Amino acid sequence: MLKNERGNSLITVLLVSLVFTTLGLAIIASSIGGAKRVETRESDIHITYDAVKIIEKLTADLATSMGSISLDWEDDSFKPNISDYETQLRNLFNEKVQQYSGEEMVECLTIVDISNSTPTKYVDSSNSCLEQVDHNSIHYEIDTNNDITRAFEIVLVTKNPLEYEGKITRILRKRFILSPLSSFLKYAAGSYSEEKNKGLFLNGSANIYGNIYANQMAINENAKYQERDGDWSEQSTPMSSINGDIFSNTSNLFPLMKEENFYKGEVPDLKHDSQFVNIDFDKTMNVQTNKILEDSELSTERIGDGTGFSEQLKNEIKSKSQEESSSKDIKVDGDLVINSKKNPIFIDKKVWVNGDLYLLSYNDINLLENVYVSGKLHIINHDGKIEFQKNILCADSINIESNADNKNDRASKGLKVNGDIVTGNKLSVKAFNTAIEFNKNIIVNGSLTISGDESDNDHEDDEVIFDSVVYVGGKAFLSNVNILGAEENKKHLVLMTKKDLVITRMNEFNNFQDTAEGEKPYLPSADDKIKPLKAFFYTEEKAELYGVGSLFYINGGIFAKEQLEINAVRGKVTDINDLPSKSSQEDQLSRFIVEYNKNVLLEKIEALPIVEHLQFFSDELIIE
Repeated sequence: MLKNERGNSLITVLLVSLVFTTLGLAIIASSIGGAKRVETRESDIHITYDAVKIIEKLTADLATSMGSISLDWEDDSFKPNISDYETQLRNLFNEKVQQYSGEEMVECLTIVDISNSTPTKYVDSSNSCLEQVDHNSIHYEIDTNNDITRAFEIVLVTKNPLEYEGKITRILRKRFILSPLSSFLKYAAGSYSEEKNKGLFLNGSANIYGNIYANQMAINENAKYQERDGDWSEQSTPMSSINGDIFSNTSNLFPLMKEENFYKGEVPDLKHDSQFVNIDFDKTMNVQTNKILEDSELSTERIGDGTGFSEQLKNEIKSKSQEESSSKDIKVDGDLVINSKKNPIFIDKKVWVNGDLYLLSYNDINLLENVYVSGKLHIINHDGKIEFQKNILCADSINIESNADNKNDRASKGLKVNGDIVTGNKLSVKAFNTAIEFNKNIIVNGSLTISGDESDNDHEDDEVIFDSVVYVGGKAFLSNVNILGAEENKKHLVLMTKKDLVITRMNEFNNFQDTAEGEKPYLPSADDKIKPLKAFFYTEEKAELYGVGSLFYINGGIFAKEQLEINAVRGKVTDINDLPSKSSQEDQLSRFIVEYNKNVLLEKIEALPIVEHLQFFSDELIIE
């Protein structure tokens, strides 16, 4: 071989060696880089997991420490010392945050007050994390000068202790609410009773999106329903779905936590709630009643269980209606009829009636001041508009009916009450193809009935709209009507009754536009036909609900202190004698859905039932 040929061969060998060496180094570098990325990813997972544990521990510590916060209620006024309350909270929060701020993966840890439009840090840590998180979209509008309810957010920003792995940062946010509100408002559904044959009964296939509370619970695949001839039957279903946790103070529920007892075998977690506190219903109802009476310049008080209250209220209204009238009052000793058949009526004085009062509207009737009635009050709106700007105080029963067509004209037609209502006996509200609106709180010492037109077949167009807390001393009965929230369904009804609650014939034999369920939590998409009941229902005794022929979609919650029984099937139903088989119900929307609405904790606070201890309401955990 010639010398130059040997040289070329050497160069070729060197080039090939260089190429393979370079490729080898690249592969090694890639492997090292991949291993490095895997290492970094593993660190990220471990750090995030450890940070979540810190948030959970801090949350648990705060929850168990609420008993140390003294509210110092002033008798029954429920007005604690706000300044002292704030000091106690800040001291507690600082103590708890300092326990976890020194963890090696914690860049900063703080608690932010998001009760109103200006989020502020609530602890003394120099590095508050406040600037690292956008709170503009999550603040609430709580009157912190008068209410002790507060909304907070725990914020934790992580760091990687191993600096050579590079920067690893996660932001964890956990919201919670502190409030003296009763524990039942935490739950989408539930019952408190520990007695056998009471508690929570899930018969059939309801769908509950939110947490449940029960000390006794029974689960059955058969939904009960009533046939047209009055006989009772049962229909087999695919079991109930619970998209949340089950809370209890007993061990009674452990045997039920099996796949065969829940929809698609998805078993919820069973947790303990050592903080559950019941309300004193009579005491709370008395406080709220007496507030309204005092604001209405009446000296009558509701005490104890309310026995004798109606008679006392009647005597006071009778006495004042017989006093010499002033230019500010209209006083009638006897029955009074106000009829706007020919002309609109505008009354800017207080109305005192020692007898029955009839308001009949074919045109407008506008009452600007309080109305006091010792007997019965009948409000019947045929057309035009009846509007109360102030309170209604009636010692006997109130009957409200309206059939004014105001679907496209609520501003100038219909019936609206903008003041509080107290009635010594029953309250009946009937909406026939119309909308009736209540914007303040209601006290009913007897029974409550809210109903619509039973002849509505295709579409339920009878509506009663609320921004109210309603206390009922007797039973409550709702039928054939949509319960909606005021302000375009942003508000809601909180209905609490001392005796049984019955809700029936809601959207009877109507169906969702699309009955096929999507992904969890198995909620319907927007539906023009079926409107959710915007309400939270509570009874001291028993509630029975049937989503078989009826279709329930509650955006709020439902709780029975003694017994809550829910019966439901899934899918389309047009006739009670032709229910879908068990197999055809699979993957179909339930006809009884509860979607928990936590906004009940932050609105109408002053009128909601409260307890003597601060309650901890935990919200979602967000990882960014």
